[in-house]
Amino acid sequence: MSAALKSYVPQPVPTSVTQAQPRRFAARPTATVGVLRPLKAGAVKSLPVAPASSPLRRTLTQIHLVSSVLAASLVSLTLVGYGTSVYVDRQLDQATRRLSQLQRSEQQLTTSSAILTRHMAQQAEDPATGLQPPKPDQVIFLQPAPQRPAQTPADSSAGASFRADRPLGY
Repeated sequence: MSAALKSYVPQPVPTSVTQAQPRRFAARPTATVGVLRPLKAGAVKSLPVAPASSPLRRTLTQIHLVSSVLAASLVSLTLVGYGTSVYVDRQLDQATRRLSQLQRSEQQLTTSSAILTRHMAQQAEDPATGLQPPKPDQVIFLQPAPQRPAQTPADSSAGASFRADRPLGY
C-alpha cells in the first residue's frame, strides 16, 4: 500500500513540559483525613416528637377530606350537566331547522298540487282537447263481490317464530 493512500492526522506540538507527557492517572487530592473522635452524650439533640393528634383535629381533617370530595363531585356533575344542556340545545336547533325546512317543502308541494289541479281543470274545459263530459249510458257499474267469511290463522306457531327485534335484512 502506498504512503499517499494512508490517512494522516497531524498532532499538535507540545509547548510545555507538562503537555509532553500525558498523565495516565488522575491526581489525588493532598488533603489529610481527620481522626474520628467520639461525641459527648449531650452533644446530639434529638428531633422533637409530634404530639398525638386530638380527636377534634382528626374529625376536622376527615370533614375537610369529605367536603373536598363532594366539591370535586359537584364541579364534575355541573360540567356534565352543562355539556348535556349544550348538546340537547344543539340537537333541538338542528331539529327545528329540519322541521321548518320540511314545512316549507310541504307548503311548496301543496301549492304545486293546487296549481296542477287547476291547470288540468282548465285543460278539461277547453273544447280543443277533445275531452267530453261523462254520459250515464257509457259508464260501467260493477257489482260488489259477495262477502267472504273471515279466516283465522290455522297455525299460530308459525307467527311465534318471527322476531321483530332483529332486522329482516339489508
